Amino acid sequence: MKKKKIALVIGGNGGVGIEITNKLLKDKFHVCATYNIKREKLNKLKKSNKYSNSLSIHNLNFYNEKESRSSLKRILKKYKKIDVIIFAISKEIQNKRIFEIPWKELKEHLDLQLKSLYLSSIILEDQIKSGYKTKFLVILTEYCFSSPPKGLSHYVTAKYAAMGLAKSISQEISEYGSTCNMISPGMIETDLLKKLPRKLIELNSSKNPMRRNCDTKDISNLVSFLASEKSDYLNGANIVINGGNILF
Repeated sequence: MKKKKIALVIGGNGGVGIEITNKLLKDKFHVCATYNIKREKLNKLKKSNKYSNSLSIHNLNFYNEKESRSSLKRILKKYKKIDVIIFAISKEIQNKRIFEIPWKELKEHLDLQLKSLYLSSIILEDQIKSGYKTKFLVILTEYCFSSPPKGLSHYVTAKYAAMGLAKSISQEISEYGSTCNMISPGMIETDLLKKLPRKLIELNSSKNPMRRNCDTKDISNLVSFLASEKSDYLNGANIVINGGNILF
């Protein structure tokens, strides 16, 4: 029997992460999905999904570097090789002007985006340098390409930082046959937005050429392609998925 490929979904309990996890299970991956505090959605998925034997759930707290290093090492030790690692992690977004954001809060956004990507690349160094093809997929935001709305500087800054690190990683791991690509979706209606004004979310939807915000399935379908062998020659790309809201 052909051995299943292993996918590690960082932030697997979030709205985007849970949809990606579900899609990769259907694609016959074994999925290691991580959470920090809440794991209810993952528990529900494991109980209801016919591929539940291919789903493992892991606690991972990137605010604590020592703990997160240990958790990543345990996952790698158990599964030997990670074929695809998806970064669908984000802190809950609050609409705040730059004058209202304490440095601590901005740093939390930066830590979450950068530590997850940085530490994962460090933990997988031996695997990558051995020539084992590993795919990094980083979920960003369309605001990396356009003027961001007011009140989201903490979120947008962290995503820009993650984009810079992801592009650098793509250049450094490609010589070993591994790749790193990015996905920049438009506004996605998940729990992360529950503290944003509803008017802002509806306005974003009405201005979109397709008259809707991004759906989690839009992202998971693209992840499915990028995680497959069909995307092997794609590297360092940042794919915008927003219904044509931004054209290049």
